Amino acid sequence: MNFKSLIVLLLLCNVAFAQSLITNNFDKKTGIRTLATKSIKGSEVTPDDTVARNGMLFFSAGYQEIKGTDKSTETYYIELNMLHREPALGCVENGKSRAEITLADDTVIDCIQISDTDCDPVGFIAAFALMPKGGKTDVMKQNFDKLMATDIMKIKVYTSETTITFNIKTKSRPYIKSHLALISKTIAQPY
Repeated sequence: MNFKSLIVLLLLCNVAFAQSLITNNFDKKTGIRTLATKSIKGSEVTPDDTVARNGMLFFSAGYQEIKGTDKSTETYYIELNMLHREPALGCVENGKSRAEITLADDTVIDCIQISDTDCDPVGFIAAFALMPKGGKTDVMKQNFDKLMATDIMKIKVYTSETTITFNIKTKSRPYIKSHLALISKTIAQPY
């Protein structure tokens, strides 16, 4: 590991400690473990919490593991809380809507919506699995690792009527990575 990589790792670790989990549950009966980060920095939403240069976009990351007798199923996802005040945007629809995450190296990660359909005329909250519709679940872990290592430049959300593009603030990029680092760190801990 070179010196620059070590510095980046130390910074990410420090930022990760500033981030917090809003959900950290394990249900022994069902074998389901759920983790989710908090999408705001403080106790109340402020305009500074948005990760986008254009519009109001609040970011969190999550993970769910379902333990089976033979195999576990893992889902890595992001959750986007989007305020828009634009009824003409339609809805974000479970299994139909998607998000495209464009990274600094020009990689595009296609994500399928896995949360309930939301048609709120003021804002949407939607969770997107880190894989395309019909994709293999192994891709989610690969995409998660890629997001931890590479800055997000923009996120496009495809609604039932149009596309919303959010350009990510430069200062928000380490904050986004802190969500992912906290999920990764928590997954590694026994429960």
